[in-house]
Amino acid sequence: MYDKMKKPATMFALLSMVALTLSACGSGDKGNNAQPSASAPASAEASASGSASPEETKAPEAGSVKLKFYAQYSGVEIPVYDAAKEAMKQIMPEVDVEFEVAAQDDEQKIKTYAAAGSLPDIFFASSGLIETLKKADNLYVMDDVVKELNIESLLNESSKPMLWNKDGHSYSVPNVGQWAGVFYYNKDLFAEHNVKVPTNYDELLEAVKAFSAKDITPLALFAKEKWPGVLMLDMAVVGSAEQGGLKRLDNGEGDFSEEVYLKGAQKISELVKAGLLNKNAFNTTADDAAAQFKSGKAAMLLNGAWSMAFQYENLGDKLDILYNPLIDADKADQVQWNMSGGGFNQGFAVSKNSKNGEVAAKYAALFSIEFAKQRVIQLADPNSILVEKVVPTNGLNPVQQKYADDSANFKSMTTFAWGYENAKYKTSIEDNTQKLFAGQKPEDYIKDMIKALENARK
Repeated sequence: MYDKMKKPATMFALLSMVALTLSACGSGDKGNNAQPSASAPASAEASASGSASPEETKAPEAGSVKLKFYAQYSGVEIPVYDAAKEAMKQIMPEVDVEFEVAAQDDEQKIKTYAAAGSLPDIFFASSGLIETLKKADNLYVMDDVVKELNIESLLNESSKPMLWNKDGHSYSVPNVGQWAGVFYYNKDLFAEHNVKVPTNYDELLEAVKAFSAKDITPLALFAKEKWPGVLMLDMAVVGSAEQGGLKRLDNGEGDFSEEVYLKGAQKISELVKAGLLNKNAFNTTADDAAAQFKSGKAAMLLNGAWSMAFQYENLGDKLDILYNPLIDADKADQVQWNMSGGGFNQGFAVSKNSKNGEVAAKYAALFSIEFAKQRVIQLADPNSILVEKVVPTNGLNPVQQKYADDSANFKSMTTFAWGYENAKYKTSIEDNTQKLFAGQKPEDYIKDMIKALENARK
């Protein structure tokens, strides 16, 4: 299917013109990040005066610049990465990238690379990782490249803020839009077992009890990663009318002694006691959870809305989504469109210590745009970051169309755990929330988090 996909002519032409301009004009002044560009003439002055030799002005050979690219090169996004890489051969033919599959380890491996001084040339960076690497002076500042390539003009209004860090600089170019977290559910399974599709927390609790009694896992949670549990707790808090969720605490506002956070922890604890998870949840990967959901062994799955194409491919018309079934019944009208997820600046970043930093930055910036375009073309991404109206090859599936229509109603978003900027807070809430899902008493969880937050703010 993917070899038949056509690139939209407008964007391709624009990016090609940008690349030709870069090759012809060289790099200009890049401040502290200045490095010789592999695509620039050997001597700009000699070239301008007409004294450059043929060897000096000859374009670099295709694939002569080798870059390491640490990315989520797995699952449904493999063809997206491949198509973007193929398109970039036409824009920056001198560059050849080698993908390394990112570990599902909450960014521990990439942080280890940074500590060892061996970051790959290009890598995906969340806003939390950006803050960590920025403090260690490990990031290439992309301001000049972003401006030179006029990247901001290619992004829609809601995506432009994702390009800039709170300090006013750009450390990455976004590759996808801001997604909400959602519950996927199997409509046929609910109907077959006469279980009401939950619209609030009380109904969710009853659904969990009903499926657990039938030996069907109520929720496939891939708790081998820590962020899904934090997402669900955030939903519980947002569902009790605190639209800032857990991100509010990351921002330095409030603390865990507030009743809404205890109530959120109590919801999680009650659901776990009712049989929410299977016994292997903490060894379950995202692929494992998707397989359980596909097979009908699990009634629901928690993930980001970016997974809609993949889940629909697995379940077809059996699939539907819920935005937050943990809302308080008496606050449903008030909190219905307050979303968990989204809300962070992230994307493809570049190591400051890359031997080809400027080339890597230009490649990362343009690759981000190509990646976003290919997500629309191949995955019918209904949440594009682009100004250009890219047409999906196969259109939107019904679940994607529902999300696209509903997204116009979203009033607020928090962030996923990798978007937290306080590294100590992120670590403590991920570790302690796993304990909560493992059976810790909510009161003890709150006590631990009060102490952890105090420490994180020192």
